[in-house]
Amino acid sequence: MFETEEMVIPADPEEMRQFQAQCVAQCQCAVDIHLPLAYILLPSKQAFQSFYNRINNDLLMWEPPPPSASSPEHSRQHHEEFQLCKSAFRLDSDSDEDDPQFFLASDSSGKTKASRPNHNLSLLSLTVIISKGRLQTRTDKKEDQSHGEIVLDLEGGKIFSVAQHQNDPNLNFLCIESRRVELYHKAVVKDTPIPQRLEIPKFNPPKHLDPTIYPTEVGVSSVSGKEGELQMLSTAIKVTLDPQRGVKEFLVALRLQGATMRHYMAPTNHSWHEQLVDFLDVIDDPILGYTAPAVITVLHTHLATCAVDYRPIYLPLRVLFTAESFSLSSNIIVDTATFHLRFILDDSALYLSDKCETDVVDLRRDYVCVLDIDLLELAITTWKGSDKGKLSQPLFELRCSNNVVHVHTCADSCAALVNLLQYLVSQGDLHPPPRHTSPTEIAGQKLPLSESPAAMLPCPPAETAEINQYDLADALIDTEKSHREESSDPGSPSMPRGSPVSVYLFPGEAPKRSPSVLLVEDADLDGLVATATEAQADMMSEEGSDGSTDNDDFCILEAPGMGIPPRDGEPVVTVLSEGPIKLKESHFSRPRGSSDLLRAPSRFPVPQSRVVLREISVVWHLYGGKDFGGKSMSIHAQNTNRGRSAPAGVRGSPSRSATTSRPQNSWRWAGGSGRQHQLLMEIQLTKVSFQHESYPGAVAGQEGEGFLMTGVGPGGEQPLSRQVFIVQELEVRDRLASSQLNKFLYLYTSESMPRRAHSNMLTVKALQVCPESGLGGPECCLRISLLPLRLNIDQDALFFLKDFFSSLASYVNPYLPVDPASEVKADSSQKAPEEAEAGLGPDLSASVETTFSEQSSSSAGSTSSSDQPIYFREFRFTSEVPIWLDYQGKHVVIEQGTFAGILIGLAQLNCSELKLKRLCCRHGLLGVDKVIQYAVTEWLTDIRKNQLPGILGGVGPMHSVVQLFHGVRDLFWLPIEQYRKDGRIIRGLQRGAASFGTSTASAALELSNRLVQAIQATAETVYDILSPTPPLNRFAITEGRAPSSRPRRAAQPADLREGVAKAYDTVREGVIDTAQTLCDVASRGHEQKGLPGAVGGVLRQIPPTVVRPLIVASEATSNLLGGMRNQIKPDARKEDFLKWRTDGQE
Repeated sequence: MFETEEMVIPADPEEMRQFQAQCVAQCQCAVDIHLPLAYILLPSKQAFQSFYNRINNDLLMWEPPPPSASSPEHSRQHHEEFQLCKSAFRLDSDSDEDDPQFFLASDSSGKTKASRPNHNLSLLSLTVIISKGRLQTRTDKKEDQSHGEIVLDLEGGKIFSVAQHQNDPNLNFLCIESRRVELYHKAVVKDTPIPQRLEIPKFNPPKHLDPTIYPTEVGVSSVSGKEGELQMLSTAIKVTLDPQRGVKEFLVALRLQGATMRHYMAPTNHSWHEQLVDFLDVIDDPILGYTAPAVITVLHTHLATCAVDYRPIYLPLRVLFTAESFSLSSNIIVDTATFHLRFILDDSALYLSDKCETDVVDLRRDYVCVLDIDLLELAITTWKGSDKGKLSQPLFELRCSNNVVHVHTCADSCAALVNLLQYLVSQGDLHPPPRHTSPTEIAGQKLPLSESPAAMLPCPPAETAEINQYDLADALIDTEKSHREESSDPGSPSMPRGSPVSVYLFPGEAPKRSPSVLLVEDADLDGLVATATEAQADMMSEEGSDGSTDNDDFCILEAPGMGIPPRDGEPVVTVLSEGPIKLKESHFSRPRGSSDLLRAPSRFPVPQSRVVLREISVVWHLYGGKDFGGKSMSIHAQNTNRGRSAPAGVRGSPSRSATTSRPQNSWRWAGGSGRQHQLLMEIQLTKVSFQHESYPGAVAGQEGEGFLMTGVGPGGEQPLSRQVFIVQELEVRDRLASSQLNKFLYLYTSESMPRRAHSNMLTVKALQVCPESGLGGPECCLRISLLPLRLNIDQDALFFLKDFFSSLASYVNPYLPVDPASEVKADSSQKAPEEAEAGLGPDLSASVETTFSEQSSSSAGSTSSSDQPIYFREFRFTSEVPIWLDYQGKHVVIEQGTFAGILIGLAQLNCSELKLKRLCCRHGLLGVDKVIQYAVTEWLTDIRKNQLPGILGGVGPMHSVVQLFHGVRDLFWLPIEQYRKDGRIIRGLQRGAASFGTSTASAALELSNRLVQAIQATAETVYDILSPTPPLNRFAITEGRAPSSRPRRAAQPADLREGVAKAYDTVREGVIDTAQTLCDVASRGHEQKGLPGAVGGVLRQIPPTVVRPLIVASEATSNLLGGMRNQIKPDARKEDFLKWRTDGQE
């Protein structure tokens, strides 16, 4: 919960006992009932409803009739009786003036307000203690001689109720506690005769029912680390009556501690909670002369250290979801239009296991944690709608936000998670797989997905297949003509009709219109504004819809660098208006501050349903090896892997770290026995936002304002749904032990290309509209924008990602839902064979691969257009994305081919530059795969034709050489360019000299640093060869690193001063280490052989000692050169910090 909100929870057992003892001590009547054994059977809902009405509406509503006031003497006697009893209530005052006055309800003197007795005693306290109890109910009576059954077992139960608490007739309390609770349920049970006499059961679990809620097993509860004397069930209910408003409020706080719920997939009205709610939904019998108050129920449910156990029937997996804290808050009001439900989930995790043969749950031994959720908040709002038929708010709205979600998977566990999600969405337990042999398996071998019938797409419908490109082009031309005719309206000044530039507006956007009344003298200026708007329309990328950016309402008339410079080079003043300039007040709309990028344009209708995920951060840890079916490792290896995996999870972005604050849960990252923690990469999505809105469809023949909707699509079409997906920051981090790189992919920023405030790295917007013809399925308009990228690719990391996703694709099995109609036909036709094979049981290995049966494949041609791939009428990649690429080749891979393997292994790229050009396809694409294929083809064609020099400029040291030549070119070209522009040749010389100095100096320093590092590497190799003993490397070798791995790079000096300091420290430490090494060798030789041993040791150490100064000098020179380069180009140090792993990051 948030700090500003109040959490309503039941009291702990000690506070509950104190409250109950205080109520019993201060009550007029106390009733204690102790039941060692209790058994209650409710045979039907009708019996429970009758029992409820007899108790709640008859017994508890009964009041004694008032005494008759037929005579004055009788009235006087009653007054005297009240006076005699008054002293019993005078506890704190002895004054006669404080005596309460009582009046009869039938008194005609007008004194109808009888004051309460002046005391704080409650009317009644009832305590019922049940040592062991069972409540058995029969629910959902069916016509086929069956019913649903629920059994609730209690142990150490206690029910406490206090009426008219502290003499307040409108305040009551009810407390329910139990040390142990178990719930059993079965949706369909054959009817049995109701016993004439109940016998106390043995309280064994009923064999004909399924365990639904039970205490958490030891293998699950032992990992939480929380022990205490809390009750398993604790409920506190506060009942408040407001007689003036006629409202009775039930404030319910329920806590369940250490419970596990077994989840069963069930059809509608067959789940335990649906049958229980239906059973408790009783109708109050009317009471003559009494109007029941409106009931408001505020429910606060808290689950502590609870779990959900799910065991799929046709999927070889076991699933366990744990939550340390789960809170649910809702308001339940009868006959209300709005219902609000809120969930808060804290410290939860999802576990998977492939060991299906065991019934005992042991998380550390058998399960693998694949999801680790820190804090998750979920809010659901529903609305019944209005009588007018017009929507003023969504009928269903879901909002979700969280702190961070960690996903820890190998390829097989990730595929198992994907298969599980498909299985849950399609309700796999309710649709058994076909019994016949799967077509994807022949002689025990699985065919590739491309050859299996499951991979074949069903035939498209006739209306989709008949679309050709010529008809689509004609339709687009007609649409553009209609837009031009509409824009030629004199009341809407837009671009000229004869303009060759076509401005495309994405669905949901419209050109900003000027006032309809225009002055004659401003006609030329307005035409110039329109022309400038037209020229800039394709250059500016839209970041949001309906004013999502601050620059949408601004029009740039002229900026430096725009337009064609005059041939003579003389500066020319552009005259925008001949007459005086007139200012129009409020011509541009005022900025509205921060805008919501997920919000739909204002002219869109109110959505029927809305799903919003806001600012969710996800970190996906990709491990090598396998989580399931691997060989077990030793305890030492497991501890080593756990210790090694812990730092990997806490590494984060220098700017935004998504680390978790729960170090006690690091054991969750251990994974399966075959997980390789030295093979790790991380994909982090920071502040992901997603919104899906579905709009009500137009109904033909309906009248009313709710069904008439103005089209808002590009051609006036009606919107069906809208999706927005935003990622503020995307990073891929290299955590391989054999790699020295730090970040594989991240957002590129520099002084010349800074990041704009509140900009998003990836934005995807999609709008589905209904075509005007009404034929076929929905048509989608897709728009994608992306910010510049920087790639630092290590060969091992590249091949790891390739192998990971290849294995993931091979493990994932597409699950196709079964058509209910064909399933019924198959049931009737295969009933006899199924009865014959009833003893064989389901084949779990074949059940994962769900394919088309013969019946479903024969009906594939009659599938509706909604099952077809979505048709993208228009696709736009709005921004040109520059990408800077670094590549580190390590070894030749012959499996990729001789030439390709040599090229991959020997290639070294440094700052190779390529660009992803803007794309705009209006010819229509069928399916997401066609969109991806179109984009990749266009980009590869553009790179091969226009961008090869930029890529080859990064081969080896070519980038520094190119920078050197660029500096020389700028020295001569910038003065000429500046002179042609405005005649200021001195300014051009200054710019040329600055560019020449920076580029040449940085390139020369980079080349010199490369040469010095090569000399240092050669000297270290010679030193290792000449050393008589294993060389003492002063770099710390990190535990678990491969023996062949090189030491991590030291942090680069920030400037020249720090470079000089580091160079001095390097020389000083080198001299000290050399002297210390000679002293150690001499002392050890003297201890072993005396003086000859000392002399021999010193002589043997002379060759490496001679080489050692060269190593120290080269390292010091490298620090000095690095400091000079970082002083000249501060961006270089930032890039090195993001690219390389240093000692501090380890």
